[in-house]
Amino acid sequence: MDSLHEDRFREITRGGRLQKVLDGIKKAEEIGLFPIKLNVVLIKGQNDDEILDFLEFTKDKDINIRFIEYMPIGHAGNSWKEKYLSLETIFEKCREQGLDYEAIDNVRGNGPSENYRLKGAKGSFGLIHPVSSHFCASCNRLRLTADGYIKACLYWDEELNIRPFILNNPEELVRLVKKAIDNKPENHEMALKLQDEATSHQPTWRRMSQIGG
Repeated sequence: MDSLHEDRFREITRGGRLQKVLDGIKKAEEIGLFPIKLNVVLIKGQNDDEILDFLEFTKDKDINIRFIEYMPIGHAGNSWKEKYLSLETIFEKCREQGLDYEAIDNVRGNGPSENYRLKGAKGSFGLIHPVSSHFCASCNRLRLTADGYIKACLYWDEELNIRPFILNNPEELVRLVKKAIDNKPENHEMALKLQDEATSHQPTWRRMSQIGG
């Protein structure tokens, strides 16, 4: 949920309706689906003016807002840098507004997220900064794409097609999943991309909307 403004949300999602998301969050709360995590990709010049609004969102709701750095996924050139913003900006906004926060470690299934809570808030916020401070060494994620490929790393182009084996060859399916885990890289090297330095592998040609999963 990259914006709390209806028109901006519609633009980012190419026609999505913010109210449907808010209604879904409310229903998840009502039936006890916790933890509720909302991913917010921070985009310079597009939604960075909503940081305080998202932090405010955590005060009365038991929700984990997870700010994620804008990544060079599927970008052949350097245009993504114009939208990139370090998540240190979150702390800067807190200091500017006199908002006290503390680190917490009780968000279940937090994965690569470093989590914090504003003093007195019911919910929390997390930071996922793959570019400025990569977390590859502790990454425990695999991505199953919408068209049936396993990706051990979002950034690199390596993909393993498991779709033909899902229904009729469980042994091969298990083998490929284990292979994906074994092939997880030590470093996705996005930070090198930020500094215009060469990377050791071929980045993915797909954009996030094409990867899905």
